[in-house]
Amino acid sequence: MKRLVSVRKSLIVLERPATRKGLISRPTAAVFPCARSSGAKIFSANLFRSCIGLTILLLASACAAPLIQHRPVQAEATWFVRLDSVEPSERPPVQYQHPAHWSEQDLFAILSKLFLEQRVGMMDEPKPVREVFSVEELQQILPGMRAAFQQALPHEWVAFTIIKHNDTEDRTVTSGGLFQAADRLHIVVANHRTLLQKNSKELVKIQNNPLHSVNGSGGVLGIEPRRFVLTTKANWSGGHQASASELILDHGAFLFSLQRTGSATAPVPVRGSHVFATGPEPDAARSGSSNSVQVESDQIILRLREEIERLKQQLADQASEVDRLKRREIRSTPTP
Repeated sequence: MKRLVSVRKSLIVLERPATRKGLISRPTAAVFPCARSSGAKIFSANLFRSCIGLTILLLASACAAPLIQHRPVQAEATWFVRLDSVEPSERPPVQYQHPAHWSEQDLFAILSKLFLEQRVGMMDEPKPVREVFSVEELQQILPGMRAAFQQALPHEWVAFTIIKHNDTEDRTVTSGGLFQAADRLHIVVANHRTLLQKNSKELVKIQNNPLHSVNGSGGVLGIEPRRFVLTTKANWSGGHQASASELILDHGAFLFSLQRTGSATAPVPVRGSHVFATGPEPDAARSGSSNSVQVESDQIILRLREEIERLKQQLADQASEVDRLKRREIRSTPTP
């Protein structure tokens, strides 16, 4: 019996041969993490190099000024109005509503009311707005602007530059552009009476592209009444150095409002070669003299309303500035 039991044990041992755990070749746990860590580092390094290269390419393309094509309309020694566009290879898909038909009176009614307003903080003293154009400057460029709008192709915009000579070798430059899109007039001011030296490279850049801004426009472009301004924004189409100020105006409603209130004005004729609509004929003016007091009072009321709207906007801006300062103070206050 004992011999039979020993035989059975021998058979069990033969069926399941003893094997030491150490004899099975298994990779150590430390091998794979090291391989994965090394691969991740290589992948991260390659990704970082690719991102750096892409960033350099994007910056180079963004900093490169577009190649501008010119079509002269009118030009003098100290100013010009022309049609600009980018080369076909760099041309964006935007199509303006050009050609467009404008009267010099309507252009004057809009451009003579443009101003630049500097944004100030809540505790700063308010700064007076600055008119963009003088009457003399408008008399120079308005005929050219009207002609440029009539000749413009859908991919061209109206560009202008006004250069004034000082007693010294310096120059003051005002430049920008206009175009019409989606039944709205876009006005861009890149430089406003910017002081430059006679042989300045920046002056050459402005003459090549009036949308190139040297130090910014000097403020945010605005017009009264403000309710006809759809938006104002920074315009970087002239390069990366500084931004121009762009205003988008509902010019149809703006001009209709001026005609309804009788507050539209027109410039004095220039050198007798351009006739501007300056109002009713003398007979009609005499026959309507009884209504002059009413018209003047309406204009005063309109100006008061516009001033109220401006003050409301300033209060709204100050309230938003107070809220911003409160939020920043709350974020900076340490919690107990």
